[in-house]
Amino acid sequence: MVARVLLCDPRALPRIGLRAVLDRNPTIEVVGEAETGEEAARTAERLRPDVVLADAAISRVGGMTLARRLLGEGAASPERKGAAPLAWRPAVVLMIDDLDDEALDALRAGASGILLRSCGADEVVNAIRATMAGEGFLAQRIVRPVIDRISGRDPGRVGAAAATLTRREQEVLCLVAEGLSNGEIGQRLFVGEPTVKYHVSQLLRKLHLRDRLQAAAFAYRNGLVRW
Repeated sequence: MVARVLLCDPRALPRIGLRAVLDRNPTIEVVGEAETGEEAARTAERLRPDVVLADAAISRVGGMTLARRLLGEGAASPERKGAAPLAWRPAVVLMIDDLDDEALDALRAGASGILLRSCGADEVVNAIRATMAGEGFLAQRIVRPVIDRISGRDPGRVGAAAATLTRREQEVLCLVAEGLSNGEIGQRLFVGEPTVKYHVSQLLRKLHLRDRLQAAAFAYRNGLVRW
C-alpha cells in the first residue's frame, strides 16, 4: 500500500530535501506541499493524504492546532467552529528541534509521531511506515522525556486496572513499552500479528488508554519495565 504524504514546512529547502528523499521510495507518494498550517489544513481536506508531515514551526496555524483541526476534536473545536466534521483522519507527524509543550499538546490531540529535524532519511521513512500501520513513532532521544511528562495517573486506579490484564497482555504491554512493532512482538512471542493487535486493543481498553504511547508510559510508570 502506497502512503500518500502531504509536506508542510515554511522553508522551501527542507521541503525540497524531504520530497527528494521520499520520491525515491516506491511505497511513498508526496501528493502535495504547504508553507503554512492554514494552507496545510485546506490542502489536506482537499487531497485527503494518509500522512501529514509538518514542521512544528509552521506559521499562522501551529502544529498543535493543525493536529486538532485534522484529528479531531471535531466540529466543536475552536479550530473547526462552523465547519463540517472531517470524513477521514490522516496521521500527523511533527518535526521538532526539541520536546516542548506544543509537541506534547499535539500528541495529546492525536498526533501519531514526533521526529527531530536532525533525523536521517531512513527515520523519516520509518515514521511514515509506522504511522500507516497504526503504531505511532517517537524519535528515540525524546521517548523518555515524553513518557515522563504524560504518564501521571492515580496510583490506586492504576493498580486495579493493571490487575485486570492477563499474563499475555502484560507481556505484550512490556514489549510495546520497549518500542517493538506488532510484527516484532509477534515474532518474539511466536504468535501472528492479528493476535498481537487483538491483545493491544484489549489492554488499551482495560487500562482506559488511548494509544501505544500511553501504554508505554503506563508500563514504565508502574514498574512493569525499567529504564
